[in-house]
Amino acid sequence: MIDAVTLERERGAVGALTLERWSREEWLAREGAWNALIARAASDPLFLSWEWQTSWWRHFGDELGQEPHILAFSRGAELVGLAPLYRRRVLRSGFLPARSVQLIGLSWREPGPLISEYLDVIAPACELEAVREACLCTLLGEVDWTEFVIGLTLTGAQWRSALARVAPEAEPYVREVDRTVSYHADLGAGFAAYLRDLHQSTRRSLWHLRPRLTSHGPVRFEMLRGEDIDAGFADLNRLHRLRWRKPAFAGRRLQFHLELARRLAERGELALSRLRVGGRTVSVLYDIRKRGRQYNIKMAFDPGLSRRISLGLLHFGYAMEAAAEQHIATYDFLAGPGRTSDFKRLLAQTRHPLSSVQLLRGPVLPSLYRWRDRVRQRGAGASGNGA
Repeated sequence: MIDAVTLERERGAVGALTLERWSREEWLAREGAWNALIARAASDPLFLSWEWQTSWWRHFGDELGQEPHILAFSRGAELVGLAPLYRRRVLRSGFLPARSVQLIGLSWREPGPLISEYLDVIAPACELEAVREACLCTLLGEVDWTEFVIGLTLTGAQWRSALARVAPEAEPYVREVDRTVSYHADLGAGFAAYLRDLHQSTRRSLWHLRPRLTSHGPVRFEMLRGEDIDAGFADLNRLHRLRWRKPAFAGRRLQFHLELARRLAERGELALSRLRVGGRTVSVLYDIRKRGRQYNIKMAFDPGLSRRISLGLLHFGYAMEAAAEQHIATYDFLAGPGRTSDFKRLLAQTRHPLSSVQLLRGPVLPSLYRWRDRVRQRGAGASGNGA
């Protein structure tokens, strides 16, 4: 059953937002409305897409044992915002019980469910501020939660500002943690222009060492089609084991990505590629294309092929060249440094800060976290003073 509530912003400049709470069944019946909104939204087109969000819930929501709670905001008859939330009980630091509200796509501080990035509400740029405020107003009017987490978002500062506006006197304790950086390469002017902007040594590894690869046999860069997906993921896992002694994806994560890849392939948004040398697959790159951006999800390559080349960087070069030919403007390496080298910093021209925002309220959690954060700050200060 839908519970409709009207929310008025204090400034009154925008007018009224009407809230509807979508049940799981209503959410899964609104694919068209979701897709129409995200097509005009300023929110991330991959991690907040219908395919990613619903697939994530199917494969990890049952594991969490809770139901989704989707907040849908409209102006009149027009849907202008979505907050894809869920609730669950968690233990923080192993002993602190919390009734947590989170955005679908991440189970914060838990290793099992897949991690999504760039999480936020879904809304056009002109509505993002109003929808964040409306989401916070809705949650602050409820009593059945003690923690709200916006995980791995580009908009931590905007969420903190929104909270200061809607609750200037009764503001919960807010922490901004998990600070990291996502890396983007600009392909808007074409691959040749991108290469010219690289440092000489990086350009050499990405481009000029291609002839060395041919010394191991004929080289073929191939974009895989829908019927090749299973074989592509099998090669990805095989190569990942060679280097890390474990598959890239297994269990629910593998099923999630296989299902997602098949759905994206039908629309030409899958960029799963392999590099074959001498007739055998030596590298696999799993990318996704959305709205002029190519996201690098996973890579694996044969570490024993040659010490005289970086096979991973060469494959990136082929993939980025193919992306630029398809008018992809941004190659997104996502967050975090490379596992053995900071290759993302070398390949990217721009960096974007990500963080997780944790809002705490109630009689226990805010006090405990304030105390713990003060202790850590004093420890960091003492360490800095002694250096």
